[in-house]
Amino acid sequence: MYSKHLIYLIVFLSAALFAGCKKEFEGERDAINPPETYMVVDSIYRTGDARYTTTVVANWWGIAFDGFIKGYEISTDNGATWLFTTKQQDVFLLSLPVGADTADINILVRAIDNRNVTDPTPASLFYPVKNSIPTIAFDFSSGEKLSSFPAFRYSWLAKDADGAADLSRIEIALNDTVLNRINLPANTTAASFIAEQTGNTFTGAYQLFLNAQTIPFNQKLNGAKFDTINTIYIRSIDRTGASSSWVNANILVRKPKNGLLLINDYTGNKNTITNFYANQLIALGTTTAQFDTVISFLDEFPADAFTTSKALEFFNRIVWVTDNPTQSLGTAQTSATSFFNKGGRIFMVLEIPSDVALDAPFFSFTPIQRLVENPGRSFRMATGDRLIAYGGNYPELRATSIITFPRP
Repeated sequence: MYSKHLIYLIVFLSAALFAGCKKEFEGERDAINPPETYMVVDSIYRTGDARYTTTVVANWWGIAFDGFIKGYEISTDNGATWLFTTKQQDVFLLSLPVGADTADINILVRAIDNRNVTDPTPASLFYPVKNSIPTIAFDFSSGEKLSSFPAFRYSWLAKDADGAADLSRIEIALNDTVLNRINLPANTTAASFIAEQTGNTFTGAYQLFLNAQTIPFNQKLNGAKFDTINTIYIRSIDRTGASSSWVNANILVRKPKNGLLLINDYTGNKNTITNFYANQLIALGTTTAQFDTVISFLDEFPADAFTTSKALEFFNRIVWVTDNPTQSLGTAQTSATSFFNKGGRIFMVLEIPSDVALDAPFFSFTPIQRLVENPGRSFRMATGDRLIAYGGNYPELRATSIITFPRP
């Protein structure tokens, strides 16, 4: 009888113990312990010039009480939006209120564990930041053009201590920073200025081709002046509206005369050679008022092929004399396609030195197939000797003095 009661007692105690353990086990599984998030420091105190720029570095970490941390969500707009990351450090470009040059901006971080449980009390840290005024300067590393036909190019470098993403736009103006001003995208670092024409008449506006684009920008720059100094102004604007100072560059813009251009690309004797060919043009019936003269291609034409091609399009006849055929023919080959497509013609007088290959690649751009190989003896032309073309409607040429180095 005692053993029966003992059995009942053991069964009762075992059932009570099991019920207690089950209740405690279920309680642990039902409880959700969210992760905790921590920033490296609790607060930052900086004032005046000691404030950070708007580009800051933040560090954080998290602790998971059940499971592990799978990532974090970051907010820089007081919790309005969150961005997921697996990093524990990142660089942020903080947005100042419009018109403000300083602010204390809060970065919020909340950890997320492998159960997708998010820390309900995000870690936060206020960053005392100040806006930096952007800067801009013209880039004349390839040379500064002081005179040009109305097709020229400028490059510049805009900087912002708050980061390139803080720049909002580039403002550019022509001769007047109030009346003749347009906005360019912030990533614009160069522009080709091509005077707009209706027929053969200049409208007074420039089309802008930004960076490496060959399609004009959707806004035109007004205020063009010809045969006088023009001033190009630029400045950079950041997201808060703060602007750099205006910087400017001056250039004499020459208005093309009558479609005829004389290019003297000789290294020396500039005046003698220019006068000789100008007199030949005048003897053929033109006047100095009817043709333009360039005495240095490198100084007066753009450094890039695209803008140069636009400059050549202002003309339909070019007389080009040079003692550097590699440079002149190379430039013409890369820049004169649109000029020829519009019916333009070039008469080029070359002095070809002995170091030019017999079948130089740029000859494919000319009627020249190849040069005659050196016959092993001197070849001279005396005064009055003639050059007669084998075919085609080419004029007969005569030597006006003894020539000791012709290359047929």
